[in-house]
Amino acid sequence: MRSLRTAAPTLAAAALLMGAAVAAPDPQVLGLWKIEQARAAPLPHKLNARIDFRPDGQMLAHGGCNSITGRYTLEGNTLKLGALAVTRKICPDELMEQEDRVISALERAVHARVPPHGLLELKDELGTVMLRGSRVDAAPAQ
Repeated sequence: MRSLRTAAPTLAAAALLMGAAVAAPDPQVLGLWKIEQARAAPLPHKLNARIDFRPDGQMLAHGGCNSITGRYTLEGNTLKLGALAVTRKICPDELMEQEDRVISALERAVHARVPPHGLLELKDELGTVMLRGSRVDAAPAQ
């Protein structure tokens, strides 16, 4: 019994240290972005292509035709996306191809960061940019 009492503070300290090792999410990644590029190619139809990393862990996106939603965690620059839900409207082939590139880029992304040039970059495990976006300015207050 005595060894359990002396081990408890050590275990508690170890748990605190493990919790401290988790990096805070990069706040620069949060917010609404216009998707400029997916899978190494510019998007031909950028008007509705966007991604929104909300502070509550919800990710909302649009590939040009359908809505894409999912949950995410961001520890430092390490991104983990949960299963994606996608609406299934039928759109012209070129929009569907664009959307497929956006979805596959999201599925491969494991890092999210905003380098000094100010563009959002989602990268795969090899460091290849899967998706790039530009920040959408907040609507002016009325």
